[in-house]
Amino acid sequence: MPSRESDERIDVAGPTALGDAVAATRRYALKQGLGEVDSARLCLIVEEIVTNLCEHGVCDLDYEISVELGHRLSAIDIRIEDNGEPFDPRLASLEVGPPARGGGAGLRLVRSWAEMIGYESNDGRNRLQLIMPLAG
Repeated sequence: MPSRESDERIDVAGPTALGDAVAATRRYALKQGLGEVDSARLCLIVEEIVTNLCEHGVCDLDYEISVELGHRLSAIDIRIEDNGEPFDPRLASLEVGPPARGGGAGLRLVRSWAEMIGYESNDGRNRLQLIMPLAG
């Protein structure tokens, strides 16, 4: 993501990673003056991606997650990086999974509000890039 004045990097780790990521995303949305709908969508996208990482062990103390947010005219750029096992959510099935885990509802929600434009795994780091169009 190109550097802009509105870019922000959020680094989280450990058992508080999910709450810390969502709280920092909410503060970013407020600071950027996003409307209620866009703010809620951005927070839910970050929450769902970080929740999936936590469910797969990335919120253990040895793992790190960073969320980079960039506000541009009509969208929010989102890049989420972690040092967990490689997993490309663009390739994940959207078929209903185990109900106790939400049955894939989180990824369906993310895909309905944001475009997953890139994923790579290099040097022990996973990088997922998304663009969330602003509703206005």
